[in-house]
Amino acid sequence: MINKVICGDCLDVMKGIPDKSIDLVLTDPPYGIDFQSNMRPKYRQFDKLENDNNTSRLETYDEFYRILKDNSVAVVFCSFKNYAEDYNKLAELFDIKNCIVWDKGGGGLGDLVHSLSTDYELAIVAHKGQRPIEGKRDGSVWAEGKVFNLTQQHPTEKPVALMERIIDKFSKPNDLILDPFLGSGTTAVACKKLNRRFIGLEISEEYCKIANQRLAQGVLDF
Repeated sequence: MINKVICGDCLDVMKGIPDKSIDLVLTDPPYGIDFQSNMRPKYRQFDKLENDNNTSRLETYDEFYRILKDNSVAVVFCSFKNYAEDYNKLAELFDIKNCIVWDKGGGGLGDLVHSLSTDYELAIVAHKGQRPIEGKRDGSVWAEGKVFNLTQQHPTEKPVALMERIIDKFSKPNDLILDPFLGSGTTAVACKKLNRRFIGLEISEEYCKIANQRLAQGVLDF
């Protein structure tokens, strides 16, 4: 499995990962909000994400705890709309230390009259035991620009620089990183840049192909 993109349901695939074998889980699961991106021309709009209309992501958190080594971390992105669900489930298993607030420098369209712009996303930092951070002690609000919508290859694609920063903060070179909701491969690309090993799981064959293409290109930034 190591340094490979594996197409399949992550709950099934993770059953084959040994206990206490992963150094960091870093993932951006479907948020359970039935999201439809409207940020691109209609002829290029993304399809809705699979399993983004249910709570199946919560079932994966027990597996995260099982496969993570002692004194390691899971960093899980989530929506403010369902933050309580994700936090409460993770808190049953982990010690929640922080929530990273990703300041993405501008929100989506949404309700332009009644709603403030959602110009941030959240990532819960959940410790199995006690894992010291690497380097200096940063604050919890991290500003990284979004992926430009016309270059996006996935509707919720995160910038490589953001994932690199998380990997740098909670792992060491040659550590093994798991992303069970790999999408278009950003976590794997960041791992390759930072000399980490990875396991990437993704249910969509289309996104698996894109992830493998990005890794094969050998380009540092996407």
